[in-house]
Amino acid sequence: MSSITHPHTIVHVTHEAVEKIGGIGTVLEGMITSPVYREAVGRTILIGPMGGHHFESPMRRLGSQVSVRYSSKDGIDTQMWGRRFRPLERAFQTPIAYGTRHYELDDGSGRVGEAEIVLFDLSNPNKMLLNEFKTRLWKEFEIDAARFETDWGFEEYCRLAEPAFYAAAALLDDEELPAVLISHEFMGMCTALKAVLDGKQFFRTVFHAHECSTARRITEHHPGHDTAFYNIMRQASEQGQFVTDVFGDQTSIMRHELISRAHHLDASLAVGDPTAEELHFLSPKMKASTVHLVYNGVPSLTVNHEVKATSRQRMDRWVERVTGRQAQYIMTHVTRPVISKGLWRDLKVASYLDPLLEGAGMTGLLIILTCGAPPRSYQTVQKMAREYGWPFNHRPGYPDLVGMEQDLYDVIKPFNAGHRAIQVVLVNQFGWTRQTLGDAADEEMTFGDLRIAADVEFGQSVYEPFGIAPLEPLAAGAICVPSSVCGCAYSYEHAARQLGLTPEDLPNVLIADYTQLEGDFTIPQLLDMTRDQRDVIEEHVAENVARTLFERLPRTDAQRTSLIETGQQISEAMGWDAVLRDSLLPIFDDLIARPHHTPHVDVIEQLSSGVG
Repeated sequence: MSSITHPHTIVHVTHEAVEKIGGIGTVLEGMITSPVYREAVGRTILIGPMGGHHFESPMRRLGSQVSVRYSSKDGIDTQMWGRRFRPLERAFQTPIAYGTRHYELDDGSGRVGEAEIVLFDLSNPNKMLLNEFKTRLWKEFEIDAARFETDWGFEEYCRLAEPAFYAAAALLDDEELPAVLISHEFMGMCTALKAVLDGKQFFRTVFHAHECSTARRITEHHPGHDTAFYNIMRQASEQGQFVTDVFGDQTSIMRHELISRAHHLDASLAVGDPTAEELHFLSPKMKASTVHLVYNGVPSLTVNHEVKATSRQRMDRWVERVTGRQAQYIMTHVTRPVISKGLWRDLKVASYLDPLLEGAGMTGLLIILTCGAPPRSYQTVQKMAREYGWPFNHRPGYPDLVGMEQDLYDVIKPFNAGHRAIQVVLVNQFGWTRQTLGDAADEEMTFGDLRIAADVEFGQSVYEPFGIAPLEPLAAGAICVPSSVCGCAYSYEHAARQLGLTPEDLPNVLIADYTQLEGDFTIPQLLDMTRDQRDVIEEHVAENVARTLFERLPRTDAQRTSLIETGQQISEAMGWDAVLRDSLLPIFDDLIARPHHTPHVDVIEQLSSGVG
């Protein structure tokens, strides 16, 4: 039974304070709009750098969803916030903007939330105070800040640390102590370490590992990718070895240097089982530290057979207009065009699935939705569609193929020429509306139609700490195919057990395990694994995945309805409400309940008499 008698105050240090850019923003949005979170958390404070400090409008600096309460640059002070912020601004030479951000999910669920937001202009800091803090980072944590000063990813968040700490403390009332201060990824680590040094009376510090940067870098760059790395890590861990023992010195890597100091904090959160393993693999001190497993929440759409049929009709019309043919099965992969997503594996599976579908008189379409360039206008996509049949056909160079889009299409084009039952369409434009797709899409078409209509969603990543996107169509009855190194695969298995089921009872998720090896490999052999060796393993796994997927594909409306029902059941058990209630909030309760004996220091008075 929790002894907490007042709502929590949670401070999030993140680069996505103003807008949702990627995974962390999605996590914050899902968390803050959950009624379970809102009931337990009285105040949410988001802290980050003022990326648009040069903008003239405060609304552009803080975002369109923010009500501005204070901005020294603009002379705005609605309720005498300057009494709290001006001493900080003078001491650190960092103008502050403060407001309230409104959250509302765009999935029709009606979920809303609110967070305070504090941003700092870090363009001209007090160098003396900054250098004193960097010296403390070296003396207390052996972080060589001078080594990374030319890396803005480090320098920006090092500059943020002290003003962010004092601003958060200045906003707290005595009855809110202690608050939980969360470093989302490496970006908040300097702020969290400042709190470890000087703020134990204010904060319980947490590192939220949305990934393990060290593991990501090694996995992406090794030709054996996940097939090599995870087998190396598990063998080495059994032998009492750590990442530097196997992969060499990592001290020149800024992100490694920051996240490997997370053992100084009160706790770490890992979004998936592999991420927890990776954190423990960083060092003996990290292995001995507290790492809690807290999965991300998965969106749960409200879908029935009729809703799916409506979306499918819209998608079928688009498919025929774009490809000139129909497809019984629509497979999708919505992702960024980066190596970690393992997009080539989708084509391997599709290649083995093609003869199985053809033999059964069936057809399929794989839609890869990914974009590595600025958005194309409606007029541009219309012109490309008219001139050469975009997005089924492509041409090199912007406004069409850019970077890895070109590399991907270079594989897709011969695939389409060599396969009959399955074709692949590369849609290199995020969004799923007539505005983004052109007139091939119905006027009513939305991104929700793509997710709801899908029969299969691929997510066979080589590195994926969690992977919300690969499970987004789960509630709509899609068969989701993540790789075994995705945290969401473990979340799915955990949710099934919570429901008293085994993963085998639920056909909705098919886990592709590209780490399985035939025979014994030593660590030196795995370190020397080549792309060709990995390719042989991938071919074998892809063939098995294709065979199992073919068996699970629904043939009747009754089977489709059954997949929707089980998808709804499992996605609800994996949603943010369940994650918060069963995992995250009990951790906050425990951290806050720990005794704190140091009296609350008036930070304004402290700043007036000298910082540090």
